[in-house]
This record gives sequence, C-alpha cells and structure tokens, in this order.
Amino acid sequence: MRNLNKIDVLAGLFVLVIAALSLFEASGLAMGSARSMGPGYFPFYIGLIMVVIGIALILQGRRPVEEAPEFGNLPSARSILLVLAAVTSFALMIERFGLVPATAVAVFLGTLADRESSLLQKLILTIVVPVVCVLIFKIGLSMSVDVFRWRP
Repeated sequence: MRNLNKIDVLAGLFVLVIAALSLFEASGLAMGSARSMGPGYFPFYIGLIMVVIGIALILQGRRPVEEAPEFGNLPSARSILLVLAAVTSFALMIERFGLVPATAVAVFLGTLADRESSLLQKLILTIVVPVVCVLIFKIGLSMSVDVFRWRP
C-alpha cells in the first residue's frame, strides 16, 4: 500500500463494512417487490449501492498517489454543523409540524452552509423543495405524511 491512496482505500473499506451491515439487517426482513415494498427492500438495495461505491473507492485508491487528485478546499466546520443541523431539524420537526415546515427549515439551514449563493437563491430553494416533496411523496406516492400539522 506504499504507492496507494490510503484514504480512498480505507474509505472504501469503511463503506463496504456499512454495506455489509445493511445487507445483513435486510436479510432478516421481508423484501416484497418494487410494487409492494417490504421492510427489507430499501436497506437491501441501499446496501447493494454502497457495495458498488465501496468497490469504486477501493479501485480509485489503487491508483498511485502521484496520479491521485488533490483534495482542494475542505468544508468548514460551520458548513458541516449547518448540514447536521438541517438533518436534525428535519428529524425533530417532521412528526410535530409536518412535511412542509420540516423540509423548509432543513433546506434553509442546509443552504446556509453555502456562502456563495445569494439570499434570493436560498429562499427560492426553501420554497420550491417542500412543494416538490409534497408532489412526490403526498400526491405521487400517496404516502400518509401530514403536509402541515401542529402538535404542541
């Protein structure tokens, strides 16, 4: 591993471990079909996708280090915290306030991580993404998720 990009190889191995856990957990659940998905359907296919990603990372890491691309600018701690806050806010808000408010807050917090976009772009995304989510999940897939809800 002297001439290999160790970070990519280790990342690929990590993704493969997570994929194996996902596939293992999904193996004990009913799969169903694409038309009538069981509880094991989604984790199984996510696990398969992660296997492909893990293998791709390992193969990319096998290139000699001098050919490996530079990392460039790493995200700031502020950006990482804002994205984590966006995901957390969605998880905490979806049951209490519904799909639209939870998605709007999560999208707005996520857009704050990007310092290059304007406030207008952030507001447009904050409005458009929840509408698209309602169209996809509530209308298109007929999921039983409340669009708006108030639970104190």
